[in-house]
Amino acid sequence: MSKKVLILSTGDVNGAYEAMYKVAHIIKNMGHEVVMCVKQKTKNEDFIKSYKVQTSSKIQKGLITRIITKIKNKLVPVQLPKTINTDRKYSFLSKDELTENIHIESLLKTIGFTPDFIFTGMTIDFLNSTDLLNIYNATKAKIYNITVDMNHFTGGCHFSWGCEGYIRGCDENCPAITKEDEKVTAKNNFDRKYSNAQKANFQIIAGSGLTLEQAKKSKIYKDQKTIYNINSLIDTTLLNDRNKSIAKQIFSLSDECFYILTGAQNMEDPRKGFSYLLEALEILDKELPMEQKDKIVLLVVSNSVNEEFKRVTFKKQKIDYIKDYRLLSLLYQAADIFINSSIEDSGPMMVSEALACGTPVVGFDTGVVMNMVIDDYNGYKAPLKDSRKLAEGIRKIFEMNKDSYKTISKNAVRQVEEFSSYEYAEEIFTNILES
Repeated sequence: MSKKVLILSTGDVNGAYEAMYKVAHIIKNMGHEVVMCVKQKTKNEDFIKSYKVQTSSKIQKGLITRIITKIKNKLVPVQLPKTINTDRKYSFLSKDELTENIHIESLLKTIGFTPDFIFTGMTIDFLNSTDLLNIYNATKAKIYNITVDMNHFTGGCHFSWGCEGYIRGCDENCPAITKEDEKVTAKNNFDRKYSNAQKANFQIIAGSGLTLEQAKKSKIYKDQKTIYNINSLIDTTLLNDRNKSIAKQIFSLSDECFYILTGAQNMEDPRKGFSYLLEALEILDKELPMEQKDKIVLLVVSNSVNEEFKRVTFKKQKIDYIKDYRLLSLLYQAADIFINSSIEDSGPMMVSEALACGTPVVGFDTGVVMNMVIDDYNGYKAPLKDSRKLAEGIRKIFEMNKDSYKTISKNAVRQVEEFSSYEYAEEIFTNILES
């Protein structure tokens, strides 16, 4: 039976927002009635609707009402959100779980139906858990929060950097907030988020192996019976290994060279751990003979390249960040290996994308690497910040014979088909929507 499904996200392009766009597409293609409601609409699909505050006859009361409102605002000034001083690495972006941000009547008019199910991703500067509780009270819809990062079960941060506040309950010792008199914000946010989740029976869906483990330990979701993991959501009709034999030719790359692909939108971000990749490359530079070093080429995809990459002695080439998935797929297929040096990451998407294109992955044991990369099967995992082990993983792939490489490449594709494809996600959403 067809369900009415609402997807909530601040935007519809890039990273976390793109993930929710994929969720909307998958559920829509399953035959359900879907609306993706966003604050900022970029894509032109009709099922994506921009939230608008819609005036009703109750609100349109003329001049007298406007005069009264102005007087009230002068007597009780509108409170602007308080600026919270934070350590940027935690991405403490969800600063207020107490304030109501949307009108439920306006939301329902925008989407045009009363939803049976609601799926949310990143909704920063759009709505919070209090708004979700209000939506639940008005609709009784089943609400599922998808972990594009940790925010759904913390007091405001999106990455914990080892802090266990999300396990015991965030308090006044929050390391993400730098001013002592502001630290209570994390406690207030967490307490409200916990209360809202209990009242509306919020459920969680993990987006990676790491966030699955974190959700299972979190105070808010530890009692949830089943937590599904959708593992990045890869469209294998776009990202696959069908052109791997000719991909190097398309980019005018040599068949005699070994291409190491790495990248991120912002390579300056400490979460991405590029300093450890540089250390790993320096280890290889010292240990490999010259005739082998001459075959290695580093391909860096990013909007901006860290200045420290000038230290790299191997041949290197910068490629501007690619948004077209067909071109990106060809680049993954042209590369011989993808390196993920992230040390604090719920993803990244690039790991599963590379695997889908038959490109083995070597990375630190966090995020989606935890359960999508298997040693000696489709790549290698290294302990966090262990540049020596990262270098060893790269060297193992580099020194493989053609038959071994072909096997590990096919295994990479198989892992995505089984645990990260749209077809895999459809099974999960079928279980949820038919429950």
